Amino acid sequence: MNKKRKLNDEDKQFSDLQSLTSIVTLETKITKQNVLDVFEKSGKRNIIAPWSVYSYIRKIGRRKRKKDGNENLTNSTGNIIEVQNVTKIYSTGNVLTRVLNNINLEIKAGEIVLILGISGGGKSTLLNLISGLDRPTKGNIIVANKNLPYMSDREITKLRRDKVSFIFQNYNLLENLNAFDNVMTGAWLQKDLSRRLNLTDLFKEYGMSDEINKFPTEMSGGQQQRVSIMRALSKNAEIIFADEPTGALDEQTTRIVLNSLYKANRDWKTTVIMVSHNPAMSAMCHKVVHIEKGNIVRIDINENPLHPDQIGLYNE
Repeated sequence: MNKKRKLNDEDKQFSDLQSLTSIVTLETKITKQNVLDVFEKSGKRNIIAPWSVYSYIRKIGRRKRKKDGNENLTNSTGNIIEVQNVTKIYSTGNVLTRVLNNINLEIKAGEIVLILGISGGGKSTLLNLISGLDRPTKGNIIVANKNLPYMSDREITKLRRDKVSFIFQNYNLLENLNAFDNVMTGAWLQKDLSRRLNLTDLFKEYGMSDEINKFPTEMSGGQQQRVSIMRALSKNAEIIFADEPTGALDEQTTRIVLNSLYKANRDWKTTVIMVSHNPAMSAMCHKVVHIEKGNIVRIDINENPLHPDQIGLYNE
């Protein structure tokens, strides 16, 4: 039975490769110079490319970009993040996959922004790019007056340490530290002591006082997510990136999380960028970016965002 399933998977993979080859005519030779044009003209998500092109795509997605006159670009007045003509291509074997296509986006300082879309649409990839966790294949990403593709890994790490907090979908807690110390690792990165939040109050607000000395292996998934969120909030950074911040939480804790992000934005003018597939969260955001199949299809502007307590999260 297992052998038959394996053969079926192999047959499907071969069929997929056959269909991929059909998107580029035999007369088209894919090179480093024209690979982006081939994607653009074909309109396809995948193409098969020679090893030299595959290697080239991997290289530019991992290294600091050479200076070409755009390295000193800064944000326009009022903006803290700008994405200019950004394309992201991933390589698997000799198959290239275009995950984002010529993305353009501006985020003002002090906005709450929701990147909305179904799984596989490119929303998490976009978040990874604008937060400096990944590099674009093409285009500029300007964050806090720094053009990320032209920065070294060390420079990007310093920018994230100084300006940014993360709420990860998979928690990323340190297994050898208890809940309090995990949260403290976030607060410690905030050098402006006046901006640090009171950790004891934070644990109380999240209903986690009894878990303050527990290690990650002693907590449920929802409790670990709350610790991850408290770690991000404790730093009180200028920018918070949140990938599905409420994905593993019940409704009560979801509201606590959204209230905390709303409060950080209101009290400290923190810029909050969230990724979610839950459209109900749109009502609390200044800007909603709809992304489908690697393209921004619509951007909604909300002049009067609601308090999280005013929105129905689960079709109430």
